Amino acid sequence: MASVKGMLTQSFDRAERGRLAGLFGSVGLLHIAGWGLLLAYAANHPGFIWLGGVAYMLGLRHAFDADHIAAIDNTTRKLLQSGKKPLGVGFFFSLGHSTVVFLIAVALGLAVRWIVQGVVADSGELRSIGGAIGTVVSGGFLVLIGILNLLVLLDIIRVYRGMRRGDYDSAALERELTAGGLMTRLFGRLFRVIEHSWQMYPIGFLFGLG
Repeated sequence: MASVKGMLTQSFDRAERGRLAGLFGSVGLLHIAGWGLLLAYAANHPGFIWLGGVAYMLGLRHAFDADHIAAIDNTTRKLLQSGKKPLGVGFFFSLGHSTVVFLIAVALGLAVRWIVQGVVADSGELRSIGGAIGTVVSGGFLVLIGILNLLVLLDIIRVYRGMRRGDYDSAALERELTAGGLMTRLFGRLFRVIEHSWQMYPIGFLFGLG
C-alpha cells in the first residue's frame, strides 16, 4: 500500500490526484446506483437479477473490444506526446459510449407498452410492418458491416505482406498496427483534434451509435 501511495505521489501532483479520486469515485457511485436500482426492482421481479448480471458481464467483455482499446490508446499517446496527462480519456470515452445505451433503454422503457400492444395484438400494425422492416434493416446493416470489415481485412493483409517484404520500418509499422479496427478507422480523423480528455465523450458517443 505504501509503495502504491508513493508511486501516486511521485507521478501526480495534488490536483491530479484529486481528479483521479473524482473519476474513480464517479465510477463507484455509478456502480452503486445501477446495482442498487436493479436490486430494488428485482425484489418483486427476481428474474431481472440474472438479466442484469448477464448485461453487466457482456458490458465488461465489450469494454475490451479492439476498437475501444485502440481509440483510448491512440488518444492517450497523442496527449502524452503533447506534454499532457490524459487522466480521463477512458472515463469520458466510456461515459459517451454508455450514454447511448442509457438513452436507448429509456426510449424502450417509454415505448414498450405501445410496442407490445402493436406486436401482441393480432390486428397490431407492428406485427406485419415491423417484421418486414426489421428484416431489411438488420440484414442491410450486417451486409454493410461485413463489407467494411472486409476492406479492413484486405488492408491488414496488405500491411502483413509489406512487413514480410520489409517495406515498413518500426515507426511505420507501429502507425499501421495502431490504426485500430473498423470504428477507429472511420472516426480516425476526429482523434487528431482532441486536446483534452473530456473531448473523448462525443467520440465514445459516436462509437456507441456504431
